[in-house]
Amino acid sequence: MSFTLLFIFIALVGLLWKLEAHPYFGRWFRILPLPFWCYMIPMLGTTIGWLSAENPIYPFLSQQLLPVCLVLLLIGTDLKALIRLGPLATGLMLIGAVGTITGGLVSFGLYHRWLPEGTWAGVGALSASWIGGSANLIAVKEALRAPDSVIAPIIVVDAVVAYSWMAFLIWGSSQQERWTRIIQGHREGVGGGFAVRGRPQRGRPLESSASLSSFPERVKKRGNQIRARSASDAGSPPPAPSQGFIIGIAISLLVSMMAQFLSSRMPTLGAVISASTWTVLIVTTAALALSLTPLNKLGQLGISKVGTFLLFVLLASIGARANLQAIFKTPVFLLLGATWILIHGACLILGGYLLKAPLGLMAAASQANIGGPISAPIVGATYHPSWPGSACSWRSWATSWEPT
Repeated sequence: MSFTLLFIFIALVGLLWKLEAHPYFGRWFRILPLPFWCYMIPMLGTTIGWLSAENPIYPFLSQQLLPVCLVLLLIGTDLKALIRLGPLATGLMLIGAVGTITGGLVSFGLYHRWLPEGTWAGVGALSASWIGGSANLIAVKEALRAPDSVIAPIIVVDAVVAYSWMAFLIWGSSQQERWTRIIQGHREGVGGGFAVRGRPQRGRPLESSASLSSFPERVKKRGNQIRARSASDAGSPPPAPSQGFIIGIAISLLVSMMAQFLSSRMPTLGAVISASTWTVLIVTTAALALSLTPLNKLGQLGISKVGTFLLFVLLASIGARANLQAIFKTPVFLLLGATWILIHGACLILGGYLLKAPLGLMAAASQANIGGPISAPIVGATYHPSWPGSACSWRSWATSWEPT
């Protein structure tokens, strides 16, 4: 029965993967993303009694599959290119992450008396999701051993609050002129970008609005230069696809086994620092270190897609352990999520005001934190056509963060 469940999860994720790419059915995945369906459908199956909430395959997948997924997802990370995005973009991303962490702490402090036991671990997992995505949510969930009964409403909050926030950010594209006036800058017409005039420096004339409105194009040009430099420095071409997939999977298995071996010998600290926590930390560190070597070329072969697929299989197994009834018992989770996201937004507004940052840059940085690699470019494009690439790069950067 255990392996039958595994095949069911693989078939389900494969079907949903194909439906997302379908021109007609794909529109549903623009409303609620693929990870949501991978989690929600097995949870519905457990609620109506078609699937079992307890099965030996569940802990096996969490312990063995997660480390492999993390290596496959992170080994192709281009850390050097992400660092070169620039101080303003980097600063806004960091402010957004700090706002997410602060929002989690404050909102949990406000509502913890009405929340079930173990919610603190679920809040940590949601914080990881809103900084780095579904991979981080699962990693922190396993590291902190968050109860499955808590993860169920957390997933719903992740979808409902995050996409409501995305709608708000898209609406904000109509407020760019007003924001520019608030920070006492100058901006061209709505069709001319969203530049903000900086303060004049001694001995230098104030930059013109036309020059500053080209900032998105300069970011895009800089990104092209970075990619060209990375390609020229790459030396030998990447391995053949079949060979690369074999190498990638073999390395991920090796790193996973080494991490589990080392984590079993590391000290623990209650439920916060456990063997699972050490496994996640060791795997993440090793994978990012490998991304600085020629093995980074494996990312060019799409090895991360294998990691994403396996991650969704793991997410489906986590969904099968939960029950939909737990969501209706704790509506305060939605209030927690709403308070949380408002604090995140307030931190970005304050940071953007102090840095005199364009509203579009702030919105793209926010969605790169809260949303995903598809939604972040969409939000960026509503402010300026040159922002999607930058937003996607920020999201890739955020995926490498593991807030435990």
